[in-house]
Amino acid sequence: MLLFIVGSTLAALLGLALVKKMSLACLVKRIYYELQYNMIGVKGIVLDHLQASSNRTELPQLTGKIAIVTGGSRGMGTEVVRMLLKCDMTVIIACRSTSAGENSVKHIRESNIETGKTIVMELDNSSLDSVRRFVKEFYNKYDKLDILINNAGVMFTPYKETIDGFEEQYGVNYLSHFLLTISLIPLLKNAGTSEYYSRIINVSSCAHLIGNINFDDINLKENFVTGEAYAQSKLALLLFTKFLSRFFETNKLYISVNAVHPGIVNTELFETSYHKYLKFIRNLIFKKPEEGATSIVFAAVSPQIEQKSGIYISNCLESSVMSLVHNKELQDRLVQFSLKQI
Repeated sequence: MLLFIVGSTLAALLGLALVKKMSLACLVKRIYYELQYNMIGVKGIVLDHLQASSNRTELPQLTGKIAIVTGGSRGMGTEVVRMLLKCDMTVIIACRSTSAGENSVKHIRESNIETGKTIVMELDNSSLDSVRRFVKEFYNKYDKLDILINNAGVMFTPYKETIDGFEEQYGVNYLSHFLLTISLIPLLKNAGTSEYYSRIINVSSCAHLIGNINFDDINLKENFVTGEAYAQSKLALLLFTKFLSRFFETNKLYISVNAVHPGIVNTELFETSYHKYLKFIRNLIFKKPEEGATSIVFAAVSPQIEQKSGIYISNCLESSVMSLVHNKELQDRLVQFSLKQI
C-alpha cells in the first residue's frame, strides 16, 4: 500500500509539473515533502490502529462551564461540539458561516443530544479583524472562559494570502489563533482555580515533525510547496503552546495549554489535495472524525491531565515532539515575531 501511495504521489506530481511547467527546484522540493508526508502518514496510521484502545475519554458533567470551539461547524469540530454538549456545557461554535453553524447544531440535536447549550458566533480565521470583532462580542457577553479549543484550519491549499497578506495556512491555522488566544487570556484567568485549571487546546499535527519556521519568508512564497506551509503552521502552534505553558507557570496562572495531534483523520480537508482521489483508501484506514475528536475532547475535559501543561497528546496519550519544539529561544522569537504581525 505504501508503494501504491508513493507511486501515485510521484505520478501526480510529475503530471502537475508538466501541466504547470513547474521549475525543477520546485518539483524536487515538492517530491521531498510528499515523500516525507507519506512516511510520517504511514507511521501515524499504524500508531492510530495500535493505540486505538487508548483513544477514549471520560465525559464528566461540566454544567456552567463555557467553551469555544473554532471551526466547530464541520468535520472534527462538529464532533468536538457534540461531545462537549454531552458534558452539559455552554459551547460557542466560532465559525465563518453562522448558517453552517446553525445547521451543524440542528444535526447534533437530531442525534438526541439534549444537554448543554450552543451559541453560534461568527469568526473568520482568515481575517484578523474578524478575530478582533469576535473577541469584542465575546467580552460583551461573558466574564469568563473555561476552555478554548483552537481547531479551525485549512490544509494543503494552493498559494493564497489572507486579507491581511499572510499565506493562508499560516494565517488561518496559527496567527489567527495566536491573536484569539492572547486576547482571551484575561477571561481564561477568571475561570481558572487552583483545583480546576482553565484549558487551551491547540490542534496541531504530526506534520510538525517536518516543519521549520522561515522568518525571512514566512509566506514561503519562493518555490511554494503547500506541504511545507502546512507543516510550518502546525510547528508554530506547538512552539506557541510551549511558550504559553512557560508563561502561565512563571506568572502562576491557573491555565493549562496543550497541543493535540488528532490522528490521520478522514475529513474534507483532504479534498484540496491529491488524496481526494484516494477516497477508498481513506475510508478504509483513516480515522473517522469522531475518533479524531476524541483526543481533542480528552485534552479539554479529562481529569487525567488536570493541571498538566505543555504536553503533546495523540490517541489520548502523551507523545513526543521534534527536538526543535523545546527550543526556548525559538519559542520566544516566534512570539515576538507574531506580536509584530498582529
